[in-house]
Amino acid sequence: MVEIECLVCGKPIKIPQYIDTERYDGQVPCQECGALLHIKLVGSKVQGYKVVGKGSRKMEELLEELKRLKSENK
Repeated sequence: MVEIECLVCGKPIKIPQYIDTERYDGQVPCQECGALLHIKLVGSKVQGYKVVGKGSRKMEELLEELKRLKSENK
């Protein structure tokens, strides 16, 4: 499982299993503080990531949005 450190709170973020870590360029929420990070993964390795939001939305909403976007990109 791929894991990164939140750039806002410093806690580990586990990349959800429904994200294809072989090739992903999108957003991931921090489960701890709610920050939204944009991450790029290639071959299950982090190529880079940055903060795009500081937790202004509920975590459930973010997860649902990520699932919806994932299903649209298939």
